[in-house]
Amino acid sequence: MGELNPKPFQDACMQKFPSNECDMKSAELCSLWQENMQNQDWFPFKRIHVNGKFEEVIDENDEKLMQLKDAWGEEVHKAVCVALLEINEYNPSTRSVISAIWNLKEDRKAHLKEVIAHLLKQLKLKKTKRRG
Repeated sequence: MGELNPKPFQDACMQKFPSNECDMKSAELCSLWQENMQNQDWFPFKRIHVNGKFEEVIDENDEKLMQLKDAWGEEVHKAVCVALLEINEYNPSTRSVISAIWNLKEDRKAHLKEVIAHLLKQLKLKKTKRRG
């Protein structure tokens, strides 16, 4: 959780650079923003009051995020915001990426019950293959 999706960076760089430079430039840009997100001095969130509780949301007026959006477009901006929200939810103290098991079909973090069910299914398949 909190790792940037490189695809929007690749797409943006394909529009701005020749094909032989695109991969290197997108990797550099993605790495730069992954570092920016881990910077403890940068706090691109604002606290809002919702249903009697305070929540932290992305501050759309944050200067760095506005410059990113202007320079690289909406999709890159969105990828950074999604990763920032994940980091803030799952590991705000160190702002480092953490691993999570993902449900690719539903594009969300997998629940423990799903993980166990999948592992049991894989185990049964393996046993069936050994016998056959």
